[in-house]
Amino acid sequence: MQNKILTFFLLSVSLWIFAACAKSPLANPNLPYPKLVYIESLNTDVVPKDFADTFINRFKILYAQAPNSNLQEVRFYFTDYYNESREEFSPMASFSLVPRYLLQLHVQVITSSHTQDFTQSYQIPVMGFNPPYSQDFDGLILKILQE
Repeated sequence: MQNKILTFFLLSVSLWIFAACAKSPLANPNLPYPKLVYIESLNTDVVPKDFADTFINRFKILYAQAPNSNLQEVRFYFTDYYNESREEFSPMASFSLVPRYLLQLHVQVITSSHTQDFTQSYQIPVMGFNPPYSQDFDGLILKILQE
């Protein structure tokens, strides 16, 4: 009886782990996306490239689902980056039991009729960030696509 319970438990856990490891797809390279420009020189800190890659991948995936033909170019950069797991001093950091990435994303959207700037701050748990599949930037991207 104990062997059956143990077998059931192990199969359940392995199935759960397998389902959790399933990745969302990468962007389709065949679609005509607006020009995406990562302006690394405007970053105020050294930001891991994973954040830019994640933003680009998620933008392309969401653009494929809801294209906006008015978009011509999207420029973006990051500021105020801090990794709490490094335990360095940061005046912006607050107490948290789970280490986070703190950063601010700046996006400039150029359409045929106007230019618009977007800024949003993020607190992303270090353990929860899975580049290039993380969906942390989806809210801002959807807002951009609706413009």
